[in-house]
Amino acid sequence: MSTTLPLQGITVIELGSSLAAPYAALILAEMGAEVIKVEHPEGGDAARTWGPNGAYGFSLMFETFNRNKKSITVDFTDKTELARLRKLIVDRADVVLQNLRPGVVEDLKLDGPSLLPQKPALIYCNLGAFGGTGEMSRLPGYDPLMQAFTGMCDVTGPEGGEQCRVGVPVVDMGTGMWAAMGILTKLLTRKNSGAGGQVDVALYETAMTWMSMPMASVMATGKSPGRYGLRGPGGLAPNRGYQASDGVMIITAGTNYQFRKLCAALGHTEWAQDERFTTPRGRSKHETEMSGLIGDVIHTQTRAHWMAVLDGVGVPNAPVHTPVEAFNHPQTASSGLIQGSADGSSPQVALPLKFDLARLPYRHRAPKLGEHNDLLK
Repeated sequence: MSTTLPLQGITVIELGSSLAAPYAALILAEMGAEVIKVEHPEGGDAARTWGPNGAYGFSLMFETFNRNKKSITVDFTDKTELARLRKLIVDRADVVLQNLRPGVVEDLKLDGPSLLPQKPALIYCNLGAFGGTGEMSRLPGYDPLMQAFTGMCDVTGPEGGEQCRVGVPVVDMGTGMWAAMGILTKLLTRKNSGAGGQVDVALYETAMTWMSMPMASVMATGKSPGRYGLRGPGGLAPNRGYQASDGVMIITAGTNYQFRKLCAALGHTEWAQDERFTTPRGRSKHETEMSGLIGDVIHTQTRAHWMAVLDGVGVPNAPVHTPVEAFNHPQTASSGLIQGSADGSSPQVALPLKFDLARLPYRHRAPKLGEHNDLLK
């Protein structure tokens, strides 16, 4: 990969806290943009205190989502400091992104309609909770609230069990991804037109998009699809978790060919001839009976045994790992996803993309609060 990073020369002002906007800005920072994070002088981003601390006195979570950035502090109640921030934006910024409480940037005249007339080439991105329209547009929001509100919790968890939150902040990080995609698109179109503009994304809308498959079921049947645990939704079978002698593994045979291979690998070629199981629709209709037969065989051996057998015949499968097992797996090491930093801060998980076969570099640790305040002088 060239030593020139894709977004080198682009300056981003992040008026962000918690996770959604910081993750969007992290994506841009990893690609080489100069990201200047604006924080309150008293404590800064609340995420600095979430969870155990790393080597530099702030939380590991903050380190994870704010590496490769700079930090300045601005007291929004101080007119002089606010004027310096506006000047920094007009003089240097290509992008501003924000996820402050609804109404804050408008009151401070740091919103898109206030800044774009001063700098038409600016790209301004709002990361809201419920979006800019509707009766809930002025409400704040967090990832778990959106999981609850959109029904995501209702389709997550064990079959017949309690509703659950997804174990990672998929709504926050997904919204950050959509924001980054919107900003990159605007940067591309600006090259031809010279004009910036506004990008709007919202936690609620991201969560609803992740719910596209359950919503399709609602639109078709008028009913909620329910919870499946480690079993996939109807239409594809076998596609669920099976208990081996030493733990759980997931087996997904998505085609007739794969199902025949699975049956042969388990020593039961007759299953592939059973009229109940010869077609995808039949296997889905009789999923309970079929998976009972498969499960009885899988239970007799270890996950490693069945992984070797099934990998050998091309049947997709995977063990249900703990995070520790996934971290320590040789595939994780060979992927290069875990990156160390030259300045000795905590290792981090890289972005899941490469340019010219090389990963984007982990250049420097997350900033101390106000570490780059000289940028405001």
